[in-house]
Amino acid sequence: MWKRRSKLLFFSSAVISLFILIQMGLYLIEKFSGVAVNNLFQHCTSLMQRLGVGWMAYLLDMLVVSTPLLAIWLITRQLYLSCRTYKKLASLQDRRLSDDLNRAYNDGRDGFLVVSNVEPIALTMRFIRPRIVLSTGLLQLLDDGELEALIRHEIFHMKHRDPLKTFFMVMCSTVFWYVPILKWSRKQYITAREVLADSCAVEAMGSIENLGSALLKLLRRNPAKRYSFTNASFAESSINYRIQFLVDPQVESSFRLPVTSLMMSLQVVAALSILFIGELQ
Repeated sequence: MWKRRSKLLFFSSAVISLFILIQMGLYLIEKFSGVAVNNLFQHCTSLMQRLGVGWMAYLLDMLVVSTPLLAIWLITRQLYLSCRTYKKLASLQDRRLSDDLNRAYNDGRDGFLVVSNVEPIALTMRFIRPRIVLSTGLLQLLDDGELEALIRHEIFHMKHRDPLKTFFMVMCSTVFWYVPILKWSRKQYITAREVLADSCAVEAMGSIENLGSALLKLLRRNPAKRYSFTNASFAESSINYRIQFLVDPQVESSFRLPVTSLMMSLQVVAALSILFIGELQ
């Protein structure tokens, strides 16, 4: 259920975002080349002209220009923060502990970065080559079973490149802020990925005790830790759903679409299409 849900949320967000980008591309082609572009919404052109909303062309131009600029800014900022943070963490690396975990869980390949820090840190970061970052404080806090359960959780995020996918969802909901359903999809997607990672850890460990105990310890120690870059953090997201899953792994969480956000989003997408074609005429 959760796997299908995460795929549906990711695919639908990508389709909505791509649809709006294509409409903007058609607008720019007509704007700069003068080539007529046919569209399913062109029958709305005469209606827009009769309504006398030509002044909205200025707002449309601002929206078209600001959208790619915002996307570029978000990507640049994310890469900068991620690289800066990773370099800082790498300077604190405990080489022996990092090598031990890489041999035990990653066939000796670089995948784990253990840093010398008294605070419990457990997250997966970076887009191209994800890394699992753990702290010596975390290793001291958890027993062997709890640590393995947590590691299995983070390995799921690393293997599935969840930091990159999560950032894509964040970027879509931020760049296309005028489509409310994307924000809801982002939150639901993050929840689904966390539950899937928990499920993978439970399956590997054979029970929920170690994972639940590790989550409880981290929540007590550091309940509201946030980072300025996109990552998959063990004890940061979707706590209520995850606790519900750990209490009863067979329970199915309701997946109700937000009717208000959905209707607003459909209206926005339709209005944008009409505006783009109306402006082209």
